[in-house]
Order: sequence, then C-alpha cells, then structure tokens
Amino acid sequence: MIPDEIYVHKTIEGNVDSFNELVSRHHARIYGLAYRMLGNVEDAADATQEAFLEAYKSIQTFRFQSKFSTWLYRIGINICQQYIRKSDSRQRILSAYTENLEEREMQYDTNYPDRMILKAEQDGIVQEAINQLPPKQRMVITLFYVQHLKYREIAELLSCSEGTVASRLNTAIRNLKSKLKKLQKR
Repeated sequence: MIPDEIYVHKTIEGNVDSFNELVSRHHARIYGLAYRMLGNVEDAADATQEAFLEAYKSIQTFRFQSKFSTWLYRIGINICQQYIRKSDSRQRILSAYTENLEEREMQYDTNYPDRMILKAEQDGIVQEAINQLPPKQRMVITLFYVQHLKYREIAELLSCSEGTVASRLNTAIRNLKSKLKKLQKR
C-alpha cells in the first residue's frame, strides 16, 4: 500500500486524484469521529465534508512532522468543536439517536430481532449519555474508545499532555457511568 505522504506530495503538486485517494482512505474514520462528536447524521456528513475541504485548502501547510491521518484528525476535531459551539439547541444533539433509529437497526442481524432491538436500545442509551458529556470529555471518549487511538496520539491531536488525556478520560468515564445509571432508570 502506498503511504499517505506520497499522495500528499502529489496533491501539493496539483494532482486532485491523489487527494481523492486520501479522502477514500480516511472518510469513514473522519465521519465516525464527527458522528460520535455531533450525534446526528446530517451534521456528521457536513462536518466530514468541511474537514476534507479544509484539508485540501491547507494541504500545503502539512509539514510531514506527523502522520497525515493525525493532521486530518486535528482538522476534523476543530470542525466538530465549531459545530458544537454553534449548536443552537443541545436537545437537537441529545435526540439525534431517535432520528436515525431505523437506519441503525438495518445494520444489525435481522435473524435475531430481539438482539437487534436490545442492541439498538443500548446504543441509543450510550450515545445519549456520551452526548451529555462536556465537549472535551466527549472528544476523549470518542477518540479512545471509538477511534481506538492511544494516549500519545490523542495528546498530539488535542495539543495537551498524555496526563491530561488520562485525567479527562477518567473524569469522562466517571461522568458517563453516572449518566448511564440515570438514563437506564428512566
């Protein structure tokens, strides 16, 4: 497999197809990040598109001091933070799960409808609890548990120390457990 950096060089030289390859390689992970951070399909799709547009416009600033994927994640995180700040209604984010229930249910094995319903319900409760976390905690939970990044990678993306990442993650886990208990009692 050709390394991302080769495609970055070609993109800088004006080869749009090379950037399309980068988009193809990283779209799913950036979209996954955006969806977990923003909580709904429309905002996640828009934020993903904005992240790649921003990456394309500023690709000449990429200094090859980190992996392209790390640089792209940073852009995605910044875009998501802008969306969170601009969000008119926190309720819109909290109710995002119900908007997409049918779409999510189709992803589960239809041979076991009882499992499908239970899984969808559990996913909804967890996503709702994550959406209630403060943005920095939501971000670290998403990057660690959903995107499976290491403390070092998260620290680089968030421009903080690994100790700060560990602290935010511990706080987020405590808060998430508390919120899950409250949501399950409803």
